[in-house]
Amino acid sequence: MPELHQRSLDTQVVTCDVTKDSDLCALVDAALSRFGRIDVLINNAGFGQFGGIETVTPVEARAQLEVNTIAPMRLAQLVLPHMRRQGGGLILNVSSVAGRVVLPWGGWYSASKFALEALTDALRLECRPFNVKVVSVLAGPTSSAFVKNVKLCAPSAESPEILHKIHQHAQEHRAKPRRSEWTHDRMAELLLKITASPNPKPRYVTTLTGKTAVALRKVLPDRLWDRFIVRAYGAQHLLKTPSA
Repeated sequence: MPELHQRSLDTQVVTCDVTKDSDLCALVDAALSRFGRIDVLINNAGFGQFGGIETVTPVEARAQLEVNTIAPMRLAQLVLPHMRRQGGGLILNVSSVAGRVVLPWGGWYSASKFALEALTDALRLECRPFNVKVVSVLAGPTSSAFVKNVKLCAPSAESPEILHKIHQHAQEHRAKPRRSEWTHDRMAELLLKITASPNPKPRYVTTLTGKTAVALRKVLPDRLWDRFIVRAYGAQHLLKTPSA
């Protein structure tokens, strides 16, 4: 990340595998050694993995949860003692609208974000006595390479036709050009605004698409929501039921 140094910021870049506890401990130690304190933790690491529930292997499912759910909470565990001694701090978890809305080929990814949302809510309550604020940002569609880099879990040759259709649809969805009013810079501006706020909201939802989806999921009955979501993503084949 050379661009950080080019801005003449007092920065330190550390390579870290968030699935390795030794790397996470070393990261926190390096920050304390360089700056003497940790005021803000932004958990932004994550990746997408799409495929039918039946096609995602246990190894792939564990990797999704390790990166998107367990790593952020482990880092929170590591910084909290220091924030308590300082008298306060901020933990900001970058989540996803997928933490409230599920696509038919994104069950494991949404599971990782649903879990992150639940743990963030619990952590926010647990940290109140220590003046440590905990915030979640549910990111909606953003102009980035995220979708292009999503891992697709392919069904086997013996899998039923519907799983192959889901896989094909996920490939088409990934290939579509992503246009959003939200860019990296706009997301960064929001994160900076949150860190500067003396009383940030517990949860932020970005993009009009994201806000609409979260709002609709709250009010639509499950069956109506199912029909809406598969039509919205052009997956009408999932509405078909086997003939008697």
